[in-house]
Amino acid sequence: MLDLPDKLEPLFRELSRGRHLSAHDGELFIALQQRPDDYVQIFAALGFKLVQDARAFYYFEGSNRGLADRVQRLALFVYILIDAAADAGASISELLSGKELFVDALPHLSSERYRGYMAHVEVTNQGDLSDIVRTLENFGFVVQLNNGFRFLPPIHRIVDACRQEAPTSETTKTPVAEAAC
Repeated sequence: MLDLPDKLEPLFRELSRGRHLSAHDGELFIALQQRPDDYVQIFAALGFKLVQDARAFYYFEGSNRGLADRVQRLALFVYILIDAAADAGASISELLSGKELFVDALPHLSSERYRGYMAHVEVTNQGDLSDIVRTLENFGFVVQLNNGFRFLPPIHRIVDACRQEAPTSETTKTPVAEAAC
């Protein structure tokens, strides 16, 4: 008789819809950590590749169901946060590893340059920014707190994608995230 792990069904449901699981996901993350090889084998038999990132999160490689049409918007959102932090001399590592951020204090609509970038992905107001944060939460990239949010380890997957697709020309006027994904 085949010994299937206890959390197989909820893990498959979450991972197959594009969610990235980290310690924030409690029991599901613990289940993956306790029997990673079993889950890799079972999901492979179903045609899915479970990836365990060294930064303590899991996802299905190639699973972007529900995410594909939003990747550019999410990448641009993250790019602007990183760009604004760099311009302000703030720690990007601190930003990506748990600093609490507030939607009403985000830089995305604070300058003509950033508003122009966001207009390309049809983001024009605070409500649109809140929608992006909710999407990021649905896919396991952030956790929403009282009035703010903070990034979870899977955010590094978006940052990695932006780095890989970054334009190399100094004359490129397009932000890194617009070229990403």
